[in-house]
Amino acid sequence: MDLKCNICFHKFDLGHHRPKSLPCGHTICKECLANPGLGKKCPTCRKNLPANPGTLPDNVLVVQIIEGAPPPSKVARTEDPRVQQLQCGVEAGRKLVEELRKSVPEAIKALNLLVNVSANHLYVMEEALEQLQQEAAGGADINPSPFLMRLAVQEEDRFRLLTTTTCSLVAVEGEDSWRASVELGQSDHVFRLLLQQLRMDGQLQKVDDANPTALSSYMGPPRISVLSIDDEADLDDEGDLKVDDILRNGRRWKHVRSVRNLSGRGSEKLLRVVAPHLEELEMSGPVGPGVMEEVKEMKLLRRLIVEYDEDYSVYPDLPVHLEELSLICPVLNQFQSMRHLTKLRSLNIEYSRNAPAVSFNRPLFCEPLWLGVSFHLGQRNTALSMIRAFAPKLQGLQIYCSTTRENADRDFYFPDLGPDLAACGLNALRQLVLERPHSVCSQVDVCLLQMQTIRGFLPSSVTVLCDICHRSVL
Repeated sequence: MDLKCNICFHKFDLGHHRPKSLPCGHTICKECLANPGLGKKCPTCRKNLPANPGTLPDNVLVVQIIEGAPPPSKVARTEDPRVQQLQCGVEAGRKLVEELRKSVPEAIKALNLLVNVSANHLYVMEEALEQLQQEAAGGADINPSPFLMRLAVQEEDRFRLLTTTTCSLVAVEGEDSWRASVELGQSDHVFRLLLQQLRMDGQLQKVDDANPTALSSYMGPPRISVLSIDDEADLDDEGDLKVDDILRNGRRWKHVRSVRNLSGRGSEKLLRVVAPHLEELEMSGPVGPGVMEEVKEMKLLRRLIVEYDEDYSVYPDLPVHLEELSLICPVLNQFQSMRHLTKLRSLNIEYSRNAPAVSFNRPLFCEPLWLGVSFHLGQRNTALSMIRAFAPKLQGLQIYCSTTRENADRDFYFPDLGPDLAACGLNALRQLVLERPHSVCSQVDVCLLQMQTIRGFLPSSVTVLCDICHRSVL
């Protein structure tokens, strides 16, 4: 068992780091207890310590563990196997009811989003149809965009799913599996709505009868094919991406599932070709709306890192099935699009100095478990609004902040960070990481005091770390 002091992060021992019990119930090491910087207060709950802290007793249980003595334990009583199985059933039933109570509201939110997205598609097609009909009536040549034609086919397919009559299903959990061949009746609304959701997320694909293997064009061992863009070899002198040269080398890009360091003008041409298989996309440098238009159509994309060009104010919506997302200098409508990412679990936001003020209000459709934010002092209210909105399920939080207000670091110095976070309702939080502006922490003592101060405002279960001083425990 790895037992550490929550102040200095050293393992407890029987010497300088001997575990000492405080009157409030917390435990710190002997060396930290003697630190005058504590001000004779518990660093966790800030309760007063005795006038002579040296008289405090050892934490006997921790000392026994260090010495190798097993802690006292109860002797398990043998029970009838049928009673044990019934107890397991009761426990599983309780968990099932609890999860169902959580899942039903989430399902309703997802279905409402499905209706909203469908209504938006309908509005786009109706507007385009009216414009094309007016142009045709005036004798002009009409040229509907490929996006509109794909959208029309997609909506026809989704409507047919609402009237499907047969569905085969296989559910797998560990070594167990369940199978069903279902004849859908008029009352099977939930099942048809599930098919709609799978189709919207790109997980339910239409099989081409003339080419039944079209969805599995690659046959071979599992692999992750990565295309990395080299700035020297793949960009010309004017900064344009050498798309033709890359595409001539079929072995380099066919079946690629991850593109990294994508940059240069003309990137959208390459994405248009590799989009069908792409699951990860990391872009280097600002991109315009044309690139994000291609990203929007990527049905398998799960991980995206993108930096926006501040010369543009409007970008296409983000793919709704993203699980990990990093936005650098995002524009206003991308914040609005981000709210509907129901599968998002990891989110990183790096604000520009001129970022718009945004207020995040619950309920949101996206509920990430991990959030990283980098913001200037002027964007404090926007960042705190985002943290509050995601707080109920947020388990990991990383904030870019400095330990001093000197020079350029003053824009990232937040002396009231502890009280600000305490007011956000971070009841599920497990870890707070303070990301530093520099690769070396020149004032370790100041860093530790800052972490101790912030920890005093958060629940005792939260670990507060510096990404430089304590990199090994991240």
